[in-house]
Amino acid sequence: MTDDELFAQASAWHFRLQAEDVSSHERQAFTDWLAQSDRHGQAWDEAQMLLAALQPAARQAHRSLAKTPRTAWPWATAAALLLALGLAWQTPWADRLRADHYTVVGESQSIELADGSRIELNTDAALSVEFAHGERRIRLLRGEAWFDVRHDASRPFVVESDGVQVRVLGTQFGVARQDGHTRVQLVQGRVEASVAGDAKVVLAPGQAVDATRRQLAAVKIFDVDQAFAWRQRQLVFRQQPLGEVIRELNRYWPGRILVFDQALERRAVSGVFEIDKPEAVLRALQLTLGLQARQYTPYVTVLQPGMAATPN
Repeated sequence: MTDDELFAQASAWHFRLQAEDVSSHERQAFTDWLAQSDRHGQAWDEAQMLLAALQPAARQAHRSLAKTPRTAWPWATAAALLLALGLAWQTPWADRLRADHYTVVGESQSIELADGSRIELNTDAALSVEFAHGERRIRLLRGEAWFDVRHDASRPFVVESDGVQVRVLGTQFGVARQDGHTRVQLVQGRVEASVAGDAKVVLAPGQAVDATRRQLAAVKIFDVDQAFAWRQRQLVFRQQPLGEVIRELNRYWPGRILVFDQALERRAVSGVFEIDKPEAVLRALQLTLGLQARQYTPYVTVLQPGMAATPN
């Protein structure tokens, strides 16, 4: 789970614990959540600090919701603040200011470079382009991108992502950057991934590697169709935990989908979902897993056990 996701959960717990109808079961669930790891505790502390700093925003959010039915105020205000906190915590303006190309949440973009190479940017991504000094250098500042590189032996094509370098001559591959980790996935051709300390690995088609600034993980095989389904505006899941599925969906849609039930997070999900049809995706999850989706403004949706699954 990423730091952003832990922070969103910590913020949601803060508001839920202040609600008048919070149950003893939910209080125990929060205690269990907090005890899961030191990162959970750190996220909780950071949420408290930011919430204190945003008290003026909280008062303004509450005033803006004055016409909302009183029984909905706790969650409505929580949703407004979660949105404000999400913007404060995740706003990618610094990356976008440095970028030559970027996408917002839910958007994709196709780019043709001066040398004929093509790049496809996935949701909430940013990169800069520099063609000079005998090489073509792309800096992936955030998010994920697909590359189809035009061969030019005299000018190597290099993608840099948070200290990880991917060097190619002519190939098709993807690079994704998130929370200090970079993933390189090769579809065609040959690439070399390297990090500080001269650690490097050469990938063959169908292979992938995860890396940090100083460490390369073991090379592994990946499912090409699943990994790059986003290029067709689709997401493919094959027996993956609901928690993992929700984390992926949250990359593409504004706001947050939250799940507080650990057993529910472990439920397996399979399916092909359309990125541009969030309501249909949520409905499919409800029907197949027997879930209830409670929406608190268009930006916060909580999934929980509730609705009976549809018979096969």
